[in-house]
Amino acid sequence: MELSRLRAMLAPSPRGVEALHTVDDFRESARRRLPKMVWDFVDGGADGELAVRANRTALDEVLFEPRFLVDVADRDISTKVFGEPVRLPLILSPSGLATVVHPDGEPVVARAAAEAGAICAISTASGYTLEEIAEATTGRLWFQLYLWKSEEVVQSLISRAKAAGYEALVVTIDVPVVGKRERDLRNGMSLPVRVRAGNAANAATRLPWLWRLLNGPEVTFASLSGLAPGDDASSVGEYTNRELTDPARTWDDLAMIRKRWDGPLLVKGVMSPHDARAAVANGADGVIVSNHGGRQMSSVPGAAAVLPGVMDAVGDKAEVFLDGGVRRGEDIVKAKALGATAACGGRLWFWALAAGGEEGVRRVLSILDADVDRTLALIGQKRFDDVDGAALFSG
Repeated sequence: MELSRLRAMLAPSPRGVEALHTVDDFRESARRRLPKMVWDFVDGGADGELAVRANRTALDEVLFEPRFLVDVADRDISTKVFGEPVRLPLILSPSGLATVVHPDGEPVVARAAAEAGAICAISTASGYTLEEIAEATTGRLWFQLYLWKSEEVVQSLISRAKAAGYEALVVTIDVPVVGKRERDLRNGMSLPVRVRAGNAANAATRLPWLWRLLNGPEVTFASLSGLAPGDDASSVGEYTNRELTDPARTWDDLAMIRKRWDGPLLVKGVMSPHDARAAVANGADGVIVSNHGGRQMSSVPGAAAVLPGVMDAVGDKAEVFLDGGVRRGEDIVKAKALGATAACGGRLWFWALAAGGEEGVRRVLSILDADVDRTLALIGQKRFDDVDGAALFSG
């Protein structure tokens, strides 16, 4: 059989994603397509995974108070983020190693986000270099930065993001150490990705994924190649495990980054009014309320439960974003009603990429676009920007 024909047979069918109608549909499709070790890496959280569930529960507990017999024709779901318009009020959260679910990875995700009018935030741990991703799209890109032990690495990544045209820098503060992800430990999930004896039988039942792994680009932290002692995935993985976190970092480090970055600066991982005030005091233009998708700690609240307190602490001094558990257009509108500028989501695009590549990401974003529009109509609002706390059920 010709190689091109075999690739076509094993590729996800773009027509298949048209049968998917919710983010949860994409989640289930991804679960069926990915081997258990990869599925657990994407879907799992830290320790008992309470925070993963808390993110969803916190959003489910936010209820609308709909208003009817008002003119909701000609609705507008767009908004402005840092003064610039976005057609879909969603930021695709930074999530590393997209190539572990699909070899096309972050470039096609960024391209789909641009077509949808959303913002795409790229992880330091992306499977393609930050430059390759920037070259693939004309859309708005943010770059996520960890507080590495090495100042040279931090400065290098900031300089490269600036040179590549990234609009904003997102500093993740909630990784003084890496959380204990028990599923990954049990599965032996690591970089480089290896099909081990314990998961070989399961991986063999996911032939399209296995074919892409064997014939696609090496799964690695591409932007770190050249920084690690070696360029192979094993060397990069060892370097990342050793150098990614620095428990000695303080807010003074954010202030130093503020001096190096002249665009919008956001802090991701804020889960308290105290940290929100500290972020703004040290130069942040934006605050992302996030518990890292439940991947760092288990016994913390859902992000939506924390958002009102952060809003009270920040006021109009910075833009605030909700990240955690977003699965529907309703959730994006809930975030706005709670005071956020927009919502963020990571797993939702990861599942879509796994389920259908670029077409999958396009499809899930179009679903969310339609969901936001429908939700506005059903709560009696014409414009996303007009949604506030008055749209919520007060009991």
